[in-house]
Amino acid sequence: MQFIKSSIAYSFASYSKNFINKNFSYLCIEPNKYDEKFSLQELKEIYESLTQDEKNKVETIYWELCKKQDPRIDGLFYGKNHLFENLKFTIRSLHRCNHLNLENNNNNNNNNNNNNNNNNNNNNNNNNNNNNNNELIKIEFTNRFKRNKTTNSTQYYSLGEKIGKDYEMGQIGYVNGMGNSIGWAGTDASKISESMVDGMNLHCVYLPSYQISPDNYSPSPNDTIGFCMDTIRHLTINGGEFSKTSILIAQLWIDYLFDNANKSFLQICASDGATFVTNAIKIIIKYSPNLLSRISFLFLAPGCILIPNDFNNNNDNNNNNNNNNNNNNNNNNNNNNNNNNNEILKSNQVLNFIKLEDTLISKFATGANHLNNSKSMENIIIVPHNNKNDHPHNFLNNDYINSVLPFIKNWKETGKLLL
Repeated sequence: MQFIKSSIAYSFASYSKNFINKNFSYLCIEPNKYDEKFSLQELKEIYESLTQDEKNKVETIYWELCKKQDPRIDGLFYGKNHLFENLKFTIRSLHRCNHLNLENNNNNNNNNNNNNNNNNNNNNNNNNNNNNNNELIKIEFTNRFKRNKTTNSTQYYSLGEKIGKDYEMGQIGYVNGMGNSIGWAGTDASKISESMVDGMNLHCVYLPSYQISPDNYSPSPNDTIGFCMDTIRHLTINGGEFSKTSILIAQLWIDYLFDNANKSFLQICASDGATFVTNAIKIIIKYSPNLLSRISFLFLAPGCILIPNDFNNNNDNNNNNNNNNNNNNNNNNNNNNNNNNNEILKSNQVLNFIKLEDTLISKFATGANHLNNSKSMENIIIVPHNNKNDHPHNFLNNDYINSVLPFIKNWKETGKLLL
């Protein structure tokens, strides 16, 4: 079954990569690079020099950053109307659209002109079209299809009534599953907060659905077209494509851990949310692996089962391939030995909570074959299905709550789920 699913996923991803229009977003792996380095007047001048489309993108990033901090922020024109009220976010918004980098590159090129007049014309042209700064990573993702009715886009939110309530150990995140409206996802986040994490705030990324809610809140049990579109998206992400949701998740981790050097982050996700969290882990491993040791992952009824060895084995293969391209054979051998001894994702960071009666997960989830592998079971908790009247995929009932709580306690005390 897993081989068939992987083959289908690869086919969808290949089609998406070759034939579906792409958009892109910059992942910023050094978010504070320009903090407090620009005056209000300088920022206004940079903003006014932009095209209208560029301004719209800056305003959207500003709205995302503000909404991540306070979910009560709303309105189509929030970024436009409030862009210069929080200069830290103004700077980061311009930076993440690569406008501060371009300014910096031009200054560097002008200085270099004193010594290399003949070469700098080419350099200037290249810098105007490409990002040459290591802290901004351009990641392409597939444009989201539109249905007849518009739905909420992927975005940050948290629990407004719980602003400022975080564990001393660090923050907790949440990503919802398939078929949720943003209102339904927020309700689930509130229930997880109250039942599993002592009423703490959850710092969430909304995973939108193609399924159309009958009342703009409840899931739609009969939207077959939307379900099929969500399933194709799930397969495409499993096949190797990136998504805007995954980029937002990765940026959430980077922003928090970069600004809070002594804190940890616990990422909770449910159902298909696990697919996109796993996708975000791939982004972090590739571009900011030093932060991964401070993130723990708690997957509830996951559509993608996370096993650390899967990532560690893939990372070893990638390191070996990279080292084979290195011209220095002695360095190759040393690098191989060091990389093979390092676990990029450790076993005590990851737990998957699954009911065997939940056949959607136990039979069809990505990685369901791990349920038959004794070595993988240290990262899988089998949740008993005590309430036979409840659907086994309901990750908010007492069966799941009682299974999760001891491991939340471990994380609160040590920053790791497993001791």
